[in-house]
Amino acid sequence: MKWWWILGILTIGGMMFVNEAWYGNSAAFGMAISMIVVTLIGMENLDQRHRIRRGGLISVLIAGAIYFGLPSYSVLDAELELKNQHENVKYLNDVGVVNEGWNPFQPNRAYLFEIDSGDYVLFLPDSGDIIKTRPLM
Repeated sequence: MKWWWILGILTIGGMMFVNEAWYGNSAAFGMAISMIVVTLIGMENLDQRHRIRRGGLISVLIAGAIYFGLPSYSVLDAELELKNQHENVKYLNDVGVVNEGWNPFQPNRAYLFEIDSGDYVLFLPDSGDIIKTRPLM
C-alpha cells in the first residue's frame, strides 16, 4: 500500500472522528471525502514527477473543502450560546434538516436541545439561528 493511501485513509478517519465528537455529525464533509477518494484513485496513474505537483495542488483544494464544510458552531459552542439565554440547557441529539437548493458545504443536521422551561429548540450550526420546536413524541 502506498503512503498516500494510508494518509488518505487516516485523513478520512480523522474527519469522521472530529465530525462525530465536536460537530454532532453536522459537518458537510461529503465533498472533501469524495475529493480525497478520487485523488487517491487518480494518483496511481500519474508519473512520479507529476504526482507531487498535482498532489500539492489537490491537497490545497481538499483543505479548502474541509474548511468550508465545517459549520460555524460546534455542539459546545451552541450549548454555550444557549446558556447565555437559558439557565439549564441539555444537548439531546442531532436532527436531520432539509436544505433548499444544492450546496455541498451547508450542514444537513441541526442540534436539538432541551431548555429550562421543558421546551425543545433546534440550533442551526451554520447560522446560529435558534428555532423553538414542538415537544417530542
